[in-house]
Amino acid sequence: MTENHSGAFDGESVRRVFRKSAVERLIAKREWRMNATLLARELTELDEIDPDILKWIVRK
Repeated sequence: MTENHSGAFDGESVRRVFRKSAVERLIAKREWRMNATLLARELTELDEIDPDILKWIVRK
């Protein structure tokens, strides 16, 4: 059985980790999308992250 890295739990986890990181590291809002992309790739081990998922991760 292969492990699925794109489930709803992973999405919530990535979003929560991203938001905490953005606040703690004082990431400028204009850099959120790139940072979210890098974090999502690292945490999910996926090369491509759906643009709609990225939009949701950085949405307030």
